[in-house]
Amino acid sequence: MKTFTKFLSLTAILAMVLCSCNKDNPTYVGNDPEGKENMGYLALGGLNASVMVETENSDSSENVADALATRAVDINTFNVVITDATGAKVEEYLYSELPAEPIALYAGTYTVSLSSGSMTAGAAFEEPIYAAEKEVVITRKQTTTVSDIVCKLANIKVTVAYSADILEQLDTDYSTMNVALGDSALTYVIDEARAGYFEAVAQENTLDLTFTCRYKNSDKDIIMTNKIEKVKAAQWRKINVVIQHASDGTATIGIVCDTWTYDEEVTFDTSVMLMEEVLVDDTDLPEIVWEGHDLAETFELTDEMFDADGNFTSSINIDITAKSAIQSIVVKASSDNADFTTAYSEIMPLEADICSGDVSNAILKMMGYPTDAKSATSTRIKFASQADMLKSYEGTHSFEITVTDANGGKSVATLSIQYGQNVAPRIVWVGYNIDEQQTYVAGMTCELTITAPLAIADLSVEIISATLTPEELSGVGLSSKFSLINDTQYFGSLKNLGFPVGDEVVGKTELQLSITNFLSVLNMLGAGEHSFQITVVDTEGNATTKTVMMRFV
Repeated sequence: MKTFTKFLSLTAILAMVLCSCNKDNPTYVGNDPEGKENMGYLALGGLNASVMVETENSDSSENVADALATRAVDINTFNVVITDATGAKVEEYLYSELPAEPIALYAGTYTVSLSSGSMTAGAAFEEPIYAAEKEVVITRKQTTTVSDIVCKLANIKVTVAYSADILEQLDTDYSTMNVALGDSALTYVIDEARAGYFEAVAQENTLDLTFTCRYKNSDKDIIMTNKIEKVKAAQWRKINVVIQHASDGTATIGIVCDTWTYDEEVTFDTSVMLMEEVLVDDTDLPEIVWEGHDLAETFELTDEMFDADGNFTSSINIDITAKSAIQSIVVKASSDNADFTTAYSEIMPLEADICSGDVSNAILKMMGYPTDAKSATSTRIKFASQADMLKSYEGTHSFEITVTDANGGKSVATLSIQYGQNVAPRIVWVGYNIDEQQTYVAGMTCELTITAPLAIADLSVEIISATLTPEELSGVGLSSKFSLINDTQYFGSLKNLGFPVGDEVVGKTELQLSITNFLSVLNMLGAGEHSFQITVVDTEGNATTKTVMMRFV
């Protein structure tokens, strides 16, 4: 009789959860006394935020001089928003009112965003928006500090000016430049001194230009059109209408478009009424090379490259040369092993300009980065200094290197280094050591990050529990072992528990798997031990198995 009662209780609990709609995982924030074991802390009290405003002004036109001057931006009015891994907002402050004490958050990944606001429309004059964001990982019982964030332009800036010789020929009452991005457009009259700002609706956008003009002593309108493609947020597109003189003595209207501050310069040359884009000569761009190696290929780091004392006996030297002075070298580190990125971020930011002065010289030297690269025309990054850390974490670790010179020329190259059997899939429990048994506390999360460089072919879960027997699980449409790809008969129940299934899993190289909902069900059953053995197999047959081990008291 006791066994029958227990069976009904288990079935009722599981059925109640499985038959309900799948809800988003709850967001936990604040000093919840029942969840202290799962809490970490985010320190924002020492956050030093700054705003990068445009100061470049090489346009000779007096009409736009005032519009190009640096604007005063009050960082104290910026909103600081903290969102969790699902994008849900968990906290919001004014920058001037950031709490001095660390904020208690449940373990996991969060994003700290700063913004001066949002555009009232898709396009407007004199409405720059500045923003920045930084991803942070909160580890239980530890404090994560966010110190420096630089906000830059979040929309697209466009100015229009005219050379003196063309102003002498045009009827200013009938000459305008219309700039459109999708359905949003601004019309610049010929003496418009203000800057227009456009909302970047995609990573790369297209500006449509329509120039309507009329020569003096003429009643005929001339209409010219063109497109500026691959326009990104944080760019300032400076459009200048000029007279183009041909070798045969003829002259036509042309447009020169310069891109300042964050991208390479782009020039438009026109003939008659058709404008054709002309890109910067690639031979003038900075060069990023590893002599004797192809940066397009992943470099394999092996144990044989280290001596008996663990010293790296080879070299990984990335040489950078530029025809004009180097202004910035941005290094963006990433990895398919989350433990590596965590270790790296504890030393320096995952993305940093090593020429900016934001990272101390001592740290740069320790990591093999040059301390005197700014204004030089050649420098070297010695990644051998990081060889020991690279060897400590199996995986493919990548460093995207972006070099910008004084002329706005930009080059990008990526160094990828692989160590160990990283072709096999990886399973990481965010905020926890998956190889250790954990004790459940209220609000605890179990968010798993699964990576498989060769793509997932199968993902199976086996429930190992004295309480959740195969017979009892079958009563609610589940089994003690199931495939998220092949066992379609369980898909309905699995989806209600928050599991991805079928096409949401197969072929993926990265996947987020949540067992948080299942933990809340197990907690209702009382004390006991339960394990979830997870096996990931990739398309080449490489398999990885990890077990989430839980104890409920």
